[in-house]
Amino acid sequence: MPKRQKEKQYQSAREHRANQSLRSNASTLSSTATRPLPFDCCALTLTPYTTPTCTPDGILFENTAITPFLLKHKSDPVTGRPMTTRDLITLNMDRDESTKRWQCPVLNKPFTDRTKVVAIRQRPERKEANVYSYEAYYELNVKPKNYVDLISGQKFKKEEDVIVLQDPEDESLAKLRDIQNFVHIRDERSKWSANGGGDDSRGIGTSGNVRHSVTASRVMEKLGKEKRKRELAAEEESKKLLNSSGSSNHDKTENDSDKSRDQKSAIETFFAQQPIYTDELLTSLQLTSGKASGSLTSTTLNITRENKARPATKEEIISSQCEALKSLKKKGMVRMFTNLGAMDIEIHCDIVPRTAMNFLLLAEGKEYEGSKFHRSIPNFMIQGGKKPGVGKKKAKFTNGNNSTATNEKENVGDGSYWGAPFADEFDDRLTHTGPGIVSMANSGPGTNARQFFITYKSASHLDRKHSVFGKVVGGMEILKKMERIPTDKLTDRPLEEVMIEEMVILENPVLEALESERERILKKKEEKRLKDRNFKSSALGRGDLGNRDDERGDTEKNAQGNDALKADDGSDFEIGKYLKVEAKSSNSRLKRKARETNEVENDIADPVIRSRLPPPPKQTTFGDFSGW
Repeated sequence: MPKRQKEKQYQSAREHRANQSLRSNASTLSSTATRPLPFDCCALTLTPYTTPTCTPDGILFENTAITPFLLKHKSDPVTGRPMTTRDLITLNMDRDESTKRWQCPVLNKPFTDRTKVVAIRQRPERKEANVYSYEAYYELNVKPKNYVDLISGQKFKKEEDVIVLQDPEDESLAKLRDIQNFVHIRDERSKWSANGGGDDSRGIGTSGNVRHSVTASRVMEKLGKEKRKRELAAEEESKKLLNSSGSSNHDKTENDSDKSRDQKSAIETFFAQQPIYTDELLTSLQLTSGKASGSLTSTTLNITRENKARPATKEEIISSQCEALKSLKKKGMVRMFTNLGAMDIEIHCDIVPRTAMNFLLLAEGKEYEGSKFHRSIPNFMIQGGKKPGVGKKKAKFTNGNNSTATNEKENVGDGSYWGAPFADEFDDRLTHTGPGIVSMANSGPGTNARQFFITYKSASHLDRKHSVFGKVVGGMEILKKMERIPTDKLTDRPLEEVMIEEMVILENPVLEALESERERILKKKEEKRLKDRNFKSSALGRGDLGNRDDERGDTEKNAQGNDALKADDGSDFEIGKYLKVEAKSSNSRLKRKARETNEVENDIADPVIRSRLPPPPKQTTFGDFSGW
């Protein structure tokens, strides 16, 4: 006889019918429209219970949580009806010690969110109830019409003493157990929205569409208070540092700025006047002028036998400079002095080099001094950086709410450091998360110039639309002062003036990158010059004149070497330039060879002369066939 299995490996017809609605997706309830309370969770704390109780309606609570709530509010937290502790029913539930899950004491099946569960009240007081699965109750009580409790043996009435705790097919009970319909949850949400919704004023730091439970809201509120205390302490510390070191550092930064300004002017002069070719760039683009191929196929072009690199364009030179800045892997630091106070801004030169270079070079050239913040939207951002005296243009600017409303934004109106707008730079490491994010203002893709904005709070809808290039790391209290300034409702212009008085560069890796790029280009030009000289000298058989000149280190010998590269008549290199040199050198070589041959014949008595011809054929018995 085969051994019987512990569990059956198939579903019965009853189980098929019970799960039919789930398999066919034909349930009367929509899982997306409701949020049913899990069976093992309290309806007040929304956390698992350990000492369960329930109401006559079948809503489960944790006894230690519902009792103080009823003593204080005297009402049901789910329905809002009047209720006291006398209305609670203590539940006797069986629990599996190994899995810690509630289960049916008769069938030993664990209760899930799809199990129909009933509780049978114990007479005569009816203050307690034993919990069973509906399957056990139906098979052992309803079918045989034996209404006796399966554990205590007491009789009960089907209509009065049976409480349905969970039934996925009962629409009215599922609606009652829906978390969205709980009265205490709705009251908590209304209080939260009245206090500012998704604003950081509560310290929650979440958007308005995130819903917290009551316990989670209390925890987040406590964390928010602690966060505000830390922020206030940090702001006080930054104020002391700014007041103590502001005067001494200001003189030092002025001297440094004068030196950097001179260095900047020298670098600008080099890149503006010195011809730069594509093979000298950091990107090493081998782009030729095309004259050699053109002269091969065209009769109108002059004959050119060398493929030389073409001059680099302005865009290619800027791209090479940005690569040099990015390879440094350094951050920039700017202290922005406004009429409300100073803010320290960290610039991400190692991630968005072109945007960072534009901002730092404009700040180095005092382009932002006297510029006003012309737009401020509370709970969103403040925008500035426009050059004084430049006209206005209107453009669309997404406000960031879930609605489709838009705000008008002034277009850049004036150019970037290079004059023309430049392309966006996006990186997943730089997002509009939190207050103090510094990003570029634009009027569409690839229209960055000089205007920027600073966020008051997170604005994730601007990610990959505006290039983030910095973050406020000091002086956040100044940013909060800006947000509190009232604005015009139509134009969003601050009613009080907010002006950039000065920008001091504390760390500027841009000048270091430009200087290293200039030195690298000069070194590349010198290598090309020596290579060209060596190529020309090798054609005359004079060896490596470039290296010889470097070893001599004498200017007079350099001049002689340069004269040797010219023809006898003083003209430049042309067709037939080697004829005279070759004629003179050939005679001397023949005389030297004859002299060496005579010396060898005198030294050797019997020289053996070997013929270079192949050996004669061997003698055979065959003739030339003339007798045939």
